[in-house]
Amino acid sequence: MRLLRHRVQMGAQASRLLQGRSRRDACAPTSTSSRQRAFTLIEILIVTALIVILLGGAAIALSGRGGEGAALQNAQSLIAGLVGTTRAQAALHQTNARLIIYGQQPPAANADAAKYLRTLQVVRQETLANGTTVWVAAGDPVTLPMPICVVPPSPVPTNHLSLPTGQTWNNNAATGPVSTLTVLNGFNYRGQSAATVNQFFGTQGQSGRILYLEMDQTGAVVSPVSTGNPIKIALGTAILGGNVLPRFNNSSGVRGLFVRKSGAISLVDESTGF
Repeated sequence: MRLLRHRVQMGAQASRLLQGRSRRDACAPTSTSSRQRAFTLIEILIVTALIVILLGGAAIALSGRGGEGAALQNAQSLIAGLVGTTRAQAALHQTNARLIIYGQQPPAANADAAKYLRTLQVVRQETLANGTTVWVAAGDPVTLPMPICVVPPSPVPTNHLSLPTGQTWNNNAATGPVSTLTVLNGFNYRGQSAATVNQFFGTQGQSGRILYLEMDQTGAVVSPVSTGNPIKIALGTAILGGNVLPRFNNSSGVRGLFVRKSGAISLVDESTGF
């Protein structure tokens, strides 16, 4: 509860900061420069991201550990917070940022089954002094609570499924409980700007497969390319263990979220809501 009170106080401070800025802007001359307007947009995006993260933390603190349903809810709040962090990183640094998900499939020798579809990282794009463009980690990787995994894009491979008799998985990309993230092979990034060696989720010198969502400096989604429908990030329970693929075991117990072109988030609380 002490942690929860601290997070609520941080949220109140962030709100007061935004209100104070709004009052100063209201009193300023009407000939406000475009630079000042851009700075105000950055502040709004950052404060919005802080509020999303704090609400997610509060949900986790209040829900406690109550089985797979609570784990799904906690994972949903966690990813909503990470999407907000990605948006804030892009706005704050005026560059593109990505929310990436570990997608290197076990049992390959260079794959980590404990991270597959479960570990996420926010990275941002930076240009070095020599003109080289690299991706740099913004914070530490985050792993979803067990036994939750991100559902891969459609069609979910049959070797990722272990459904009860009578259940099927709706692989319709438009209406089914599947993610619509971009898939990329051979991706790597740096742990910090000063690093000289690339890494892949903590393993130096390695590259790998990711699923990702990318936002530009305005906080808008640029990848996957919008088709008019929001981007989907679906979450499901899975059978985990050993150096093997996760196997989703409940097609009706899926949660997730929509990320719209603008970067706005909507939570999806049932498998038929996708």
